[in-house]
Amino acid sequence: MVSPPSIVAATLLQMCGITLFIRQPQDQCSPAPMLAKWLFVLTLLLLLWRCEMLPKRYTSLYPRIHICVELLGTVFISELAILIGWCSYERLVHQLSHLLCPNCRWCGYFTLGMLTLLPSALLLFTLAPAQWREFLVQLLWQLPRPEADECLLACARELSNYVRGLVYFCQLRREDRLRAIRLFQLQAERTAPREERQH
Repeated sequence: MVSPPSIVAATLLQMCGITLFIRQPQDQCSPAPMLAKWLFVLTLLLLLWRCEMLPKRYTSLYPRIHICVELLGTVFISELAILIGWCSYERLVHQLSHLLCPNCRWCGYFTLGMLTLLPSALLLFTLAPAQWREFLVQLLWQLPRPEADECLLACARELSNYVRGLVYFCQLRREDRLRAIRLFQLQAERTAPREERQH
């Protein structure tokens, strides 16, 4: 687990707009809502919170070096993910929104907002601790809902399951990934003849 001071230092540097390793763009990544970026930053910090920068055996041997490497590694990873990963994604979505809505400003902004807010919120919901998710679900259930929201909730649950499955799949070893792909192919081959017989 990355220490809280390293997480706080990386957060403060991001909030102040100070970078140590990667030169920050002069303008914003895109005119997307800043809320999406901050949701992504929170998700990244939660992910870093769960990771180990250095093996535990080096923690007690070289504590000062461990603190320095952990701090610099946290700042570097957060800058890399935000300034290169997230900014590239925002620019791509910004260009896509211009292609989808060439003459409609509000449509482009809405598309840009949805394509940045939804993935960052879904990532945060997927990687957040269980207590946060339970609190959020209880809070959402208490709000008044339109009748068509059951379909949206089902889609959100399914999308969340796909993201979790992708995260777990990426953590597998190569042999286990190939075995899982082969099992999915066998399952698809078995269900295809049944569907043909029903039609």
